Amino acid sequence: MAYRPRTRIWTPAALSVGVVRSDDLKDHLRITSTSENSYVAAIGLAATSAVERWTQRLLTVRTAVLRLENLPTGQCPIELPGGAVASVTSVVADGVTITGCVALGESPAVLVPSADWPTVIGEGYPVVITYQVGLASVPGDLVQAIKMIAADMYTTRENVVDGPSSKAIISAEWLMAPHRIWAAA
Repeated sequence: MAYRPRTRIWTPAALSVGVVRSDDLKDHLRITSTSENSYVAAIGLAATSAVERWTQRLLTVRTAVLRLENLPTGQCPIELPGGAVASVTSVVADGVTITGCVALGESPAVLVPSADWPTVIGEGYPVVITYQVGLASVPGDLVQAIKMIAADMYTTRENVVDGPSSKAIISAEWLMAPHRIWAAA
């Protein structure tokens, strides 16, 4: 079982561009004018972010930082949120760099040490794990889910109190479900 403390801080780098190009999204929305380009880009980014939150998986490779209050005992693996880990940049505990750690898997990924984890003495969140995480290539069903959510956002521009404004969200969830990362048991 992987170590996944309730008190942790996970900070991925901000999503700077949507997965679906604005031109492709405009085609999907059947928009021919340029008057709504900035709005289309904004909902594309918001839809991408929504898919990332629901799947618990970053759709573009970027830096993430996981901060922990302590380390597990022995060689217990640590769960790394975000999906497929491309590389581990650094693992620092109490200001000391820990070497020899390897990231394995992706649903969820885990960080495995080459030796027992050291005892953490520092206060706050003295364990800082920095890594590159995310998909190198986004599967077509997730791209379609982004388009469906963006279309729903485009069509319904006001807040909907009673739930999803259409069945598009339910259909998008169906497309995203195989890619969702569940917490390690």
